[in-house]
Amino acid sequence: MALTDTALRQAKPKDKPYTLADSLGLTMYIAPGGVKSWHFRFTWLGKQVRISLGTYPEIGLKEARARRDEAREEVAQGVDPRESRKEKRAQALEESGYTFRRVYEEWFAFRKGKLTPGTLRVISNAMELDWLPVFGSRQISSITRSDIVSIVRRIEKRGSVATAVKTRQLMGQVFRYAIATGVITVNPTAEMHAVTEKIGQHQPHPFLPISELPKTLATINAANVGQQIKSAFMLMLYSAARPGEVRHAEWSEIDLDSATWTIPASKMKMRRNHAVPLPTQAVELLKTMLPLTGHLQYVFVNRTDNKRPIGTNYANGVIERCGLTGIQSPHGFRHLFSTEMNHKGYNRDWIERQLAHADTSIIRDVYNHATYLEQRRDMMQEWADIITKAAKGKA
Repeated sequence: MALTDTALRQAKPKDKPYTLADSLGLTMYIAPGGVKSWHFRFTWLGKQVRISLGTYPEIGLKEARARRDEAREEVAQGVDPRESRKEKRAQALEESGYTFRRVYEEWFAFRKGKLTPGTLRVISNAMELDWLPVFGSRQISSITRSDIVSIVRRIEKRGSVATAVKTRQLMGQVFRYAIATGVITVNPTAEMHAVTEKIGQHQPHPFLPISELPKTLATINAANVGQQIKSAFMLMLYSAARPGEVRHAEWSEIDLDSATWTIPASKMKMRRNHAVPLPTQAVELLKTMLPLTGHLQYVFVNRTDNKRPIGTNYANGVIERCGLTGIQSPHGFRHLFSTEMNHKGYNRDWIERQLAHADTSIIRDVYNHATYLEQRRDMMQEWADIITKAAKGKA
C-alpha cells in the first residue's frame, strides 16, 4: 500500500529501526533517534542494493518519488544510480572551481594542435589510468607534493618505473600550465626527480610460475569485484589479449558462431587486423554478457555511462585488490601464456601471432601475412583448459 503524507507525519520511532514501503522500491527508513530517510532499493548485477534519496520532511513524498523514478530510469539504461550520483557531485564540484580535471582538460586542449593523435592517446590513457581517478574532482590548489609522491610510488610498485617517470612529467606540465594561467602559484611536482625511481634497464612484467596459477586464480575468483570486471579479466586470460584490447572489445567484432573475435587494425599496437580464436570458455563467458550489454556497443561497459567501455584501470584494479601488485601483473599473464605454450612445443609463429607481436625480422614480418587462425584454435583451447583446471585447484 502506497504511503501518504499523513502516514509519514504520524510514523513514530521505535526501539529498533524499521521501514515503511511505498512502491517501486521506494521505502521510508525510520531510525530509533527519529530521523526519517528515503531509500530506493534496486537490483544491480544480481544483488539487492539501495541508495539514500534524502531525509523527510526536507524531501517530501512527491519529490522522493520523482528521485526514485529518475533512479529507476538509470537502472533501466544500465547505469548504476550510486555511481551516477558520484559523477553528478564531482561535476558540481568541478563547476564550482578549478579542479585538477578542469585544468588538465584545458591544458590538453591547448596542446592538442601541437601533438600527434598517437601521443594524445598515450597521454589520455595514462592520465585516465592513474591520475584522474584520484585527483580529477579535487581542487588543483589542494594537491600537495606528498599526494604526488604517493601516486608515483604506487605506479613504481607495480613495476612500471618508466610510466611513473613519464606521467609525473606530464603532471608537471599541467601544474606549470596552471601557474602560467594564474590558477596556482606552486608546482608540487618540482624537484620530484630527487625522490622517485629512475628509468633503468627494462624489467619484464612480473608473473608467477605456472605452478602458482591455481592459487592465483583462487585469489582472483574470491576478489570483491563486479561481474563485468571479473569477466573482462577472465576474457583477457583466455585470449592472452592485452588489457586495453579487452577493454575496447565491441560486440560488432565478435562472431560467437565461428568463435572468432576480430580486432580492427585501428585498435592494434601493430596496426593490422588481429583475429583471436575464442576457446569454448571464452564463448560461454561472452554469452553470459549478452543479456547485460548485448544491445550496447561495448562488451564491458562503464558503470556510469554505458556508451563508454569499462575503466582503463580495471585489470590493475583486480591485481591490486588481490594483493598481487609487484608479484603478478595483467600483462604478466601473456608472458605466462608464451612460456607455457613454448614449453608444450607449439609453433613459435602461432604463439607470436596470438600475442599480436611483430616478427623480429622486419623483412619476414612484411612478407609473412599468415594468421595461423585454425592452428591457433587448438592451442588456445589447451591454454583455456589449463586455466579452467587451475581454477579448480589443480596444477
